[in-house]
Amino acid sequence: MVIDMKRATAYLASFAAYITSVNALCASTGAQCCGALAKVLPGQVFYPNTTVYNERVEAIWSATAALHPWCFVLPESTNNTSVVIETLVVNQCPFGIKGGGHTHFAGGNSIHDGVTIDFGYLNTTTYDAENKIASVPPGTPWQAVYETLEPFGVTVTGGRAGGVGTAGFITGGGNSFHSTSHGWACDNVKNFEVVLYNGTVINANIDKNNDLWQALKGGSGNFGLVTRFDMYVIEFPDSANPNIWGGIAQYELSAADDLIDSYVDFTENNYLDKNSSTMLYWVYSHSSRSLIVQVAMDNTLNIAYPSAYDRYLNTSGIIGTSLRSAPMYEITAEFDAGQPDGLQNIWITSAYKNDARIIKYAADKHEELIVGTLAGLVSNDSALVSLCSAFPLTQAMIEHGNANGGNVMNLEQKSGGDNGVLFLASLAIDGEENAAIALPIMRQWVDEVDAYATSLGVNWDWQFLNYAHGAFQQSIATYATEKIRAASLKYDPDQVFQKLRKTGHKIPTES
Repeated sequence: MVIDMKRATAYLASFAAYITSVNALCASTGAQCCGALAKVLPGQVFYPNTTVYNERVEAIWSATAALHPWCFVLPESTNNTSVVIETLVVNQCPFGIKGGGHTHFAGGNSIHDGVTIDFGYLNTTTYDAENKIASVPPGTPWQAVYETLEPFGVTVTGGRAGGVGTAGFITGGGNSFHSTSHGWACDNVKNFEVVLYNGTVINANIDKNNDLWQALKGGSGNFGLVTRFDMYVIEFPDSANPNIWGGIAQYELSAADDLIDSYVDFTENNYLDKNSSTMLYWVYSHSSRSLIVQVAMDNTLNIAYPSAYDRYLNTSGIIGTSLRSAPMYEITAEFDAGQPDGLQNIWITSAYKNDARIIKYAADKHEELIVGTLAGLVSNDSALVSLCSAFPLTQAMIEHGNANGGNVMNLEQKSGGDNGVLFLASLAIDGEENAAIALPIMRQWVDEVDAYATSLGVNWDWQFLNYAHGAFQQSIATYATEKIRAASLKYDPDQVFQKLRKTGHKIPTES
């Protein structure tokens, strides 16, 4: 093949000029958008290479999601938030939304070419003791919420890992220690304060804007900017000693089959003790070349060693446990320690009927593809840690949603009346290059588990939004899509949160 060097040179020059013009356009648009915000909200807009800007990037838990926007805007009030969205819309600025900053995928909570709305300054939880309502802000981690509420002897349905943020957790559904006893976190929101696309502030509850209230319970950031969650509180049995019982038990790998059977039995009988919950998971640590299996247990009534855990605790092969009575925020801090900051993260999820075969298959594939294949492709000193996790999905959880006014998570239809297993394949690793190697292997792992579940007739075809990978999983498509779309068209008629918003999980386009 003969290469026309003149033509090639001309092409390269043209392409370079195009890239330069694109960069110049982005810089120009960025200056316009950030400048417009700085004019109306002085002291709340932060540019690259400044201390606050760098702190906001570093506050994002997953390095995969820690993108660098044109600027961060940190509203200090609901009124400020109205000004932010009005300004962005007038100037047609692309934007991202960052609450607590615990999303795992790129584009989850920040943006490269655009403005990131960062709710980090909306971070104060308050408690109305007379009405037993906690007002939870969008920009704080659950750890801070629990610590604020503990002196009052109350808590809320929040994250089990303390570093998880409030906003995305609630609007995606939110699985908590209290899910079987009280339902998903979203089902315990009495009222959402929401800033719409045009800056209007409304409340969504059972009496006002009821369709939006339902849609926000699982529909994520597709309707507006939530600036406050008014949540029903849960009282501890002993307000003077507001503890729960729980922790983690670690087992030898040889115990796995018995633990799977114990997990399936626990899930089927969880209705007998709705105050106890569990998580079964395999952990591979590349630094120690170790694969172990662990069980998280907790009882929110602070009952030590309840009978719901008898099968687990009678299984041989226990290496050690951290089970004890402690403040809930201490338990959540322990769980959070397993999710260190600053690493590349990949999470992929699915859901199945509660069946021992599918859990065993998922664990076997984890060992084959991650412990076997992937571990051989990264350096010996890589920080690779992977988890194969199973969480109960019970009919009690689903029934609470209906009793509390309904949500859009669509589990009543997807479950077919059965209990299920929420499967999460997760991985943390150092370096973008290693993450790029890991991603197709992670996808293969989940694809093979899904295919096996389908062959058994136990695949629910449902993806939990809080765990789903936004780049290729369509979690909203597995939720009550038409309800979500209807609320979006009604409350965001210009589709600002589909067109200008560039982060999070979007409503799929109609075919």
